[in-house]
Amino acid sequence: MVEVTPNHGPKITGGQPRYQIGDTVRVNCTSSPSKPVCHLSWLINGEPVQKTHLRQFDKVVVNRDGLEMARLGLEFRVRAYHFKHGDMKLKCVAKISSLYLQSNEESVESDRQQRAPALESRETVAAKSSTIAAATSKLPSCLVALLPSLFLLLLFQDWTWPRNS
Repeated sequence: MVEVTPNHGPKITGGQPRYQIGDTVRVNCTSSPSKPVCHLSWLINGEPVQKTHLRQFDKVVVNRDGLEMARLGLEFRVRAYHFKHGDMKLKCVAKISSLYLQSNEESVESDRQQRAPALESRETVAAKSSTIAAATSKLPSCLVALLPSLFLLLLFQDWTWPRNS
């Protein structure tokens, strides 16, 4: 039996450089011609993907020598947990038993990361606010409106009413 390993690793096609939560990722992984054909698999952030996200394609014979190419699609809806520090890694692995192992990985960014500095600055401002302002930010707006009146009422009560000593 003649074995021919691929000339180069698998190629990933169809991806975007950025995704938002809710977007659909549709990418394909294609092996180089080999004999026997490569077995392909996908990983997201180093974890194997669910079979329901895989799109199987028939192998393709590319020449008279019987060399074959494999193609495996990956399709899934992006969720927040797919991004690790604003980054998602999509990796395709091509393998022929113990004879050959190559992979290709693409890193895609979250569109959300670009808006993060504005969110961080708001949080920073809130953290530097006074204790009362920080506490009131968690209260319903009707209670926040009453706080100055309650404060004055308590202050007035302490100064005018006699105390039992």
